[in-house]
Amino acid sequence: MRLARPIQEALEAPLKNFHARVFPTPTLYWLAAGALLIFVVLAAFLSFGGIYLLPADFINGMFRSRFGPVVLLLGVPCGLYFILWRASDFIAWVMAPEVLEVDAEGLRAGSTRLAWRNVSAITPVKNHDRLVLKHRGGTYRLRLNLWDDADSLYEHVTDHVVEVLLAGVHRQVAAGKHVPFGPLSLSSAGLTHKKRLMRWDDIENIRFQDEFDQGVSTRELIITANGRSLKVDEARIVNAPVLLAFLSQRLAA
Repeated sequence: MRLARPIQEALEAPLKNFHARVFPTPTLYWLAAGALLIFVVLAAFLSFGGIYLLPADFINGMFRSRFGPVVLLLGVPCGLYFILWRASDFIAWVMAPEVLEVDAEGLRAGSTRLAWRNVSAITPVKNHDRLVLKHRGGTYRLRLNLWDDADSLYEHVTDHVVEVLLAGVHRQVAAGKHVPFGPLSLSSAGLTHKKRLMRWDDIENIRFQDEFDQGVSTRELIITANGRSLKVDEARIVNAPVLLAFLSQRLAA
C-alpha cells in the first residue's frame, strides 16, 4: 500500500526536537545586585549637591565606614560587570527566538542555522550551562539554561556532534596520526599526556568526576593506568565528549 505523498514525506523527514525559550530566573539576582551598587554610588555623589536619594544618615555612615571608599571606587564597575556579564543571559533571552529546533541535520534558532557537519569542536562549559560549538563560520555559544528540557537538548546536540567528529578521529588514528585533545593526544598506541604514553592495555578505567570548590563547579576526567590516576580539567580538553566516546569504544573492544 502506498502512502499519500505528504504522509510519506513526514515519515521520512528527520526527527525534530523543539525547545521553548524559558526565562533565566537567576539573572534577576545579578541584575538587582548590579543596579543596587550603581544606585548607591549615584546616591552618594548626588548627596554632595544636596540631593538625597537615600537617608542622610546612611550616606554619612557609608562615608565614615572603611568600606566607603571601596564602594565608591568599585561600585559602578562591579555593577556594570554584574549587569553586562553575570546577567548576560537576560540580554540573550531578550534576543533569543521563541523556539530552538534540533534534528539529525543541525540546529536552528531564529535566523541561526548550524549544520552538524560544519562543527569542528564542541566544548561544554559546565559552570555556565553552555555548549561552545566552533564551526566554519565562527563560534556559536548555546546557552542551555535559556531552553526547556536543557538536559535533553545537551544530549541531542552532543550526540549529533560527537557522531560526526568521532568518524574523523577514527580515520586519523587508523592513518597513524596523533589526534590532539588539548593537553591529551591519542594514537593507535595509546593516550599521551606530557610525553607520557599510556598504552591501551595499561588503561584500567576512565571516568568524569564533578568538583565543587569556592562556588565554582567543574568536572575532571580521571584516567587510571598502571595503578596511577591522572586528573585533567574537562575545560582544558578540546572536544572532551568526542575523546570520551572514543575511549569508551576503544577500551570496550
